[in-house]
Amino acid sequence: MTPNTKRKVSGFQFDGSWVFLALFLFWAGAFELGPTQYPGQGIFFDGLIGIVIILLYFFSVLLHEGGHKLASRLLGRFYDGHQLTIWGGVPREAESFLPTQSSDMILRMGGPLSNLLAALLFHVVYSRLSGHPEGVIGGFAPFLFFGMQANFFLVLVNLIPVVPMDMGALILQERVRKSMDGSPPSWPFQAGLILSWVIILSGLILASRGLLLSGFGLLFWGIHLARATLVWKGRMGLVLYLRQLNLREYVEVKSCSLVSDRSVGQAFREDFFPSGEKTLPVCDSDGVYLGFVEWRELKKVPVFLWEDRTVGSLELSVFPGKIIVLGEEDWRQVYDAIGKDIRPLYAIEDHKFLGLLHPEKILEQFRMKTEMGVPPEGPSDFKRREGPEDPLPIPHESP
Repeated sequence: MTPNTKRKVSGFQFDGSWVFLALFLFWAGAFELGPTQYPGQGIFFDGLIGIVIILLYFFSVLLHEGGHKLASRLLGRFYDGHQLTIWGGVPREAESFLPTQSSDMILRMGGPLSNLLAALLFHVVYSRLSGHPEGVIGGFAPFLFFGMQANFFLVLVNLIPVVPMDMGALILQERVRKSMDGSPPSWPFQAGLILSWVIILSGLILASRGLLLSGFGLLFWGIHLARATLVWKGRMGLVLYLRQLNLREYVEVKSCSLVSDRSVGQAFREDFFPSGEKTLPVCDSDGVYLGFVEWRELKKVPVFLWEDRTVGSLELSVFPGKIIVLGEEDWRQVYDAIGKDIRPLYAIEDHKFLGLLHPEKILEQFRMKTEMGVPPEGPSDFKRREGPEDPLPIPHESP
């Protein structure tokens, strides 16, 4: 997993990849739909059509995510869908990959249902305006037809059972819930990848025969479905792997870097400067974690007071993202730290500082276990092969 470089805008999360889809939609509207449906209108009019096509598609995606969000509020359940991207809908939170209940069918179907209602509405209005005698009013028919197609397509894609979109994700989580013997559940990830390749090859064939709009559209969706399948496979596997770990065993035990009664001068000369760290944890004399202190806080203290002022008198920060509280939900904190590329984590147990935990090392172990085909019980549970005990000890000659 890579560092989180996305940004949130008005409750939705954007990334730069949606620009490629916007360019494709603009090209489809300006160079395919415009010249065929509105010939001789000029390049600026065709460009305006491309912009309208982009807005119609992202409006359909917004309806899909809004349907999920509305269903989650009505049911009072968790939904990680606050994003609108070219790959929109691929969840990030650990809760999205946990085993779910059968009642979550309503939550998963909220998005396709909203698209279905929108598609029917587009169809009704399109059927009324397609044969309208007024040219201006009838000119809206191609846009309504595209909106109907986009919403129907989103419904169909999210109902494919072998791709972890909506229906496929529900099937995956149901299989995880029913696997009670500890063995890995049967995931239809290979079927999803095969379907993605079929869609990609179909798109290439159509594009080679001159059907550029349909060909590039299938090519985009094939890549999208393959990416969604791989993302779900990796993130769900990581969630299940972290839940099986005893993270207490992965803590690098260390004493607290700074004691609250340590002078500012000592903290600078013996802790901050030699280590080169920007922040260090602070504990009291009993090892109870108090917070973090930044080296810039030392600048606020005059140098002639460095031996009189203590670290505990400085302003301490909490930094909740950099600490991990060991307990039942500690694996969630490691998952979030991996997604946000936070390293290391400062382990706290019973309000006391224990040491450091390195999420990147746990992630690398997960990758090694997955790619090397290690059995489910993991390397720590392997039984070592030992030779038979010698019946008699080997005699040693005295010098």
